[in-house]
Amino acid sequence: VTTLISVPFALAFGITAGYFGGFADDVVQFIYTTISSIPSILLITSLILIVKNLLNSNTSEAIQFQGDSLLLGLCIILGIVGWSGLCRLLRAETLKLKELDFVQAAKSLGTNHFKIIIKHIIPNVTHIILISFILHFSGLVMVEAVLSYLKIGVPTTIGSWGRIIDEARNELSRDPVIYWPLFESFLAMLVLILAVNFLGDVIRDALDPKLRKG
Repeated sequence: VTTLISVPFALAFGITAGYFGGFADDVVQFIYTTISSIPSILLITSLILIVKNLLNSNTSEAIQFQGDSLLLGLCIILGIVGWSGLCRLLRAETLKLKELDFVQAAKSLGTNHFKIIIKHIIPNVTHIILISFILHFSGLVMVEAVLSYLKIGVPTTIGSWGRIIDEARNELSRDPVIYWPLFESFLAMLVLILAVNFLGDVIRDALDPKLRKG
């Protein structure tokens, strides 16, 4: 959910800034530079604490609603603060693509900007979107684990690898040592991230125009 929120932001702002330039480029650069200058963990933590205070209630029904809403709020927060890196990449690629011959030819034939972006720009940046999507997904798995480990991430009513790792920490001091909850959590995260990265490589190879044969 978080990645699906951040990708449209990055796609719209990055291509707009790179293709049109000028004032639009200045505004987009100002926005993503401001977001990037704030430490992400501190920004995410402060926004989560704000959402928790807004949803604070003591009834059992409200606690369940609070947990679901907090999880959705966490996804939205991570999506809003996580689009700046992909936006920067898409802007740079669009600046290069708009100067190529096939884009200039489309402009000289009177093709409107929207059709040029849809037919020529977006297909040639799809591989960048996919690579960033996969890397962003992997990074978000780690962010979620860290936030849950610090007890400010996923609500207590929802299972989380970060919470499992936090609970397993106490088991490491026992005699005999109970290590398998910690080992299983890390193994599951490793398998998920590797699987998503392999899938991203295959999709990238299939969709990248530069790698197509014939």
